[in-house]
Amino acid sequence: MTSSGGLLSRAFLIVMAALMALPIAATAINAFAADWSDTLLPTALTADYFLSVVSDPRFIAAMVRSLAVAAIALAIATVLIVPAIVCAHIYWPGLDRWLARLVILPYAVPAIVLVVGYLRVFSQPPLQINGTPLVLVLVYVPVCFPMFYITIKNSLRGLAIADLLDAGRLVGASDAVILRRVVLPAIAPGVMVAAVLNFAILFSEFVYAKMLVGGGFETLQMYMYAQRNLSGRITSVIVLVYFVLLLALTLASLGLARTERARA
Repeated sequence: MTSSGGLLSRAFLIVMAALMALPIAATAINAFAADWSDTLLPTALTADYFLSVVSDPRFIAAMVRSLAVAAIALAIATVLIVPAIVCAHIYWPGLDRWLARLVILPYAVPAIVLVVGYLRVFSQPPLQINGTPLVLVLVYVPVCFPMFYITIKNSLRGLAIADLLDAGRLVGASDAVILRRVVLPAIAPGVMVAAVLNFAILFSEFVYAKMLVGGGFETLQMYMYAQRNLSGRITSVIVLVYFVLLLALTLASLGLARTERARA
């Protein structure tokens, strides 16, 4: 019974993984298809569409802009949010309860409503920065909070924080040293997972970029939107590049997380 149940579970997972991978595989095939209209598979393959996109200076510029804005916002969010969550969990349970309530705010309030608020806030001195990349960086930072909070809290719940602090204090270590050398390495895998997920969200964000900066600062999603009527092959190439980039970042983060876990 146990063996058959294990086989069924494995088969179910394989089928589900194949179904989830099917759209990605179809997108990749479409990116290199020369003609794919009335047959199950393309009649011929070509790299012309791929080369035309990756050699387009406009595409390269849009990619660099998206990477830069997402990376800067993620770095600021990590520096500000991670210590706040850790300190609230350990020292201020009341504040931690309020942080838990704020997790649902970006999902409960529609993005278009938040954009209207941001337009009002950043259209008046001293923060008159609408239409500049800086406004994207600032509005992207709060977007990172929910994912950081969920993953870091799950990591912290698995640690006996009080025992670690008591043990460290007994040998003369300060709380700052314990947090830096014990707690932060222990939750590093969760932080890295949250960073990758947040980067994927920021890198693919469209509404804020379109409404707050418009065509003056074209990101990758805005470039894809502008190319939507030219060719489905071009859109497939852009999506494929996006998937490959996220896959590389995910594998890198998993490798770093595995290294941190081995050191701990």
